[in-house]
Amino acid sequence: MDVFDQASEKEERDRDLAIQEARAKNKPIKFTGRCLSCNAQVEVGRFCDVWCREDYELEQKMKRITGKK
Repeated sequence: MDVFDQASEKEERDRDLAIQEARAKNKPIKFTGRCLSCNAQVEVGRFCDVWCREDYELEQKMKRITGKK
C-alpha cells in the first residue's frame, strides 16, 4: 500500500464520519397541526402550501450558513 492508497482510505473514513455526524443531527419534525412557516392550521403535512415550504427551507438554509439556530 502506497501513500496515495493511505490518503484515499483516510479521506473515505473522514467522509463516512462526517456523513454519520450529519445524520445524527437530523431529527424528524413532529406534526403540530400548524404550518412551520406561517403558523396556519394544516390537516396533513408540515406546510399549508408550496410557498411556505420554500420560505421555510430558505430560512433554514440561511440559518445553517450564518450559524444561527
